[in-house]
Amino acid sequence: MSNEKRIELLEQKRKQINSVSCSFCTAKWLQTTLYLQNGYNHSCHHPAPHKIPISEIMGNPHALHNSKHKKKQREMMLNGERPKECDYCWNIEDLDKNYFSDRHYKTADYWAWDRFDEIAKSNPNENTYPSYLEVSFSNACNFACSYCSPEISSKWMEDIQQNGSYPTKHGSHDLSYLKKTQKFPYLNSEVNPYVKAFWKWFPDALPHLKVLRITGGEPTMSKETWKLLDMLVENPQPNLEIAINTNLCVPDKLITKLIESINKLKGKVKKIDVYTSLESIGEQAEYSRDGLDYAQWITNVEQVLDQTDSSVAMMTTINILALPTFEKFINVVMDFRKKYNKAFEYNRIPLSINIMRWPPHLQCTLLDTEDRELYASAIESTCESWLKYHSPDKFARLYLEEWDQIKRFCDYLRNSEPAIEHRQDFVRYIQAYDKRRRKNFRKVFPEYREILEDWNA
Repeated sequence: MSNEKRIELLEQKRKQINSVSCSFCTAKWLQTTLYLQNGYNHSCHHPAPHKIPISEIMGNPHALHNSKHKKKQREMMLNGERPKECDYCWNIEDLDKNYFSDRHYKTADYWAWDRFDEIAKSNPNENTYPSYLEVSFSNACNFACSYCSPEISSKWMEDIQQNGSYPTKHGSHDLSYLKKTQKFPYLNSEVNPYVKAFWKWFPDALPHLKVLRITGGEPTMSKETWKLLDMLVENPQPNLEIAINTNLCVPDKLITKLIESINKLKGKVKKIDVYTSLESIGEQAEYSRDGLDYAQWITNVEQVLDQTDSSVAMMTTINILALPTFEKFINVVMDFRKKYNKAFEYNRIPLSINIMRWPPHLQCTLLDTEDRELYASAIESTCESWLKYHSPDKFARLYLEEWDQIKRFCDYLRNSEPAIEHRQDFVRYIQAYDKRRRKNFRKVFPEYREILEDWNA
């Protein structure tokens, strides 16, 4: 199927989706992310996760996915109401009615579309099994990315335990707040009731899954990850696609173990792919994603692509620290495609464009509109040069779905109001981040050298 035909088909599906209701999204039924380290859950990565009460899972492990909170959101969607937690998609759709939001992409995706009629006619209070499951067993991680938090990263936990909260209004990572909201992660030495409930529920959920994604923390650092992969080696699932998120900067022995597991699963699952996250290059990437060795990351991306049949998907979390080299990062992705793509229809290095909105003191909209317009124009120009009409390489191209995401991101840069109220928090955050992480913002980001003084006024 041609790229243009896929867009035409997506448009047809959008009409069907909206015929159920203008807020209908089957991700609320068919997709779930379980943060078992603290018992939080969401369907789709855009809404904030919500707590699953222990009382709900004790008698019914189904509540890991079918919480009372989620069932309420399902009812709203069937009634044409917009759940507030899904405002990422509402904002995209309100920018331009012709934009495809993730509500459309997810509902129309291969893992969801065959259950469209079933969900559209369903009782929102019934339990369902997901088709797409993402699970995090632990917050163990060797990274402490600038926008992350202690409940997701053990390195972040160490920072806060040693140095206290950051001097910002939001995203200060106050451990008392994590305890108050029950986000404080279970220690590896503790009995975790959510992990116990998972292993009771998962064998029944497994036959319904089309996609299983293992995330973290850094999942290669969790023993539960290897337990799950070993289980799948012993219990083949020929229709299941597996994805493993990894920062690809763990010790070499874990990269080797990951590659070995991928190859053991070949022929026992439909496919197994690696997902990694980056949105800038070089020193700026290492600054933003504390713990990253950029050269090691490049090497390990190529090692996975060389030694397995897997794809290595690039997930972005675009924030103010990414803008100066995001355009160059696109070229890095295309360099990988030049080397590893052997057919236009088989892209081994997929790309997704995600806009960071939390914490607010790192969002792109801190910059003045004029500055954001310059970045938007440069990004669009670079990306347009990689469309199939212009690309100098036969198989290194930007796909139309990616181009749609790029355009809506650039539209967001141009049209969003400057988040002036968070600028002083940015300054306070960077000053503390530099001190704690032994970094030098002014040296690494010469493009932003003046804003620390200008925004601290």
